[in-house]
Amino acid sequence: MKFCTIASGSSGNSSYVGIGGQNFLVDAGVSGKRIENALFQMDVRNIDGIFITHEHRDHIVGAGVMARRFKLNLYATPLTWRYFVANRSIGEVDASQVKFIEPEKPININGVKVTAFDISHDAAQPVGYTFEAEDGNKIALATDLGHETDTVCNHLKDAQIIVLESNHDLEMLKNGPYHYKLKERVASRFGHLSNIDAGQLLSKIANDKLKHVVLAHLSEENNMPMLAYSTVNRILEGNNISIKNLFVAERHHSGQVLSCD
Repeated sequence: MKFCTIASGSSGNSSYVGIGGQNFLVDAGVSGKRIENALFQMDVRNIDGIFITHEHRDHIVGAGVMARRFKLNLYATPLTWRYFVANRSIGEVDASQVKFIEPEKPININGVKVTAFDISHDAAQPVGYTFEAEDGNKIALATDLGHETDTVCNHLKDAQIIVLESNHDLEMLKNGPYHYKLKERVASRFGHLSNIDAGQLLSKIANDKLKHVVLAHLSEENNMPMLAYSTVNRILEGNNISIKNLFVAERHHSGQVLSCD
């Protein structure tokens, strides 16, 4: 089982998931060329599908290009697809490549169970994803969520690799350059998860199965990688929880390839 962030943040998001002999992308929010180059560097020569979390541009800008160029299936929730069609967000995609995935209704792709789950964000029908192999390996991703829910916690627990939003520092957001309405939106229950929120969520669900945590979707204006890391780590330590492999996703470069056997 392997995982790597290709890009992470408001300027673009995309991640590689390798599990159960299958290769997937979660989001394609940067150029197709950048995604191709990242996959080449990882020696990944084929992709078995792209899973879209929601319709915001920083998650989809390269999705249509990748789907058309490599004849890839695109998976998204029904309301997300409706948005794509109404707004022509990803261009024309052959009907055979359009795949619906609904929250809490797992699909099986050659032995890999993929489950979408509801998250709270200001989008049509946003979701996080879990990928589970027959050998019990599990990767869970939850970014762009305004607040913790029981649903999110239930899907993240028991994963060996967790990718979790740690978008902003509350004081940096409060005193930063965003106008008032945008600050309200980011901090709302349908905005983005703060560093403190991320630490508290992880404290609730961390267990012996958890090997790697990637803090993702950091704000360039309202956060810093070391601040996100130190805040989350301090909360974990305060709850007597030790996560040896705690990483912060790169914004403009691919991250470290993480693996679990």
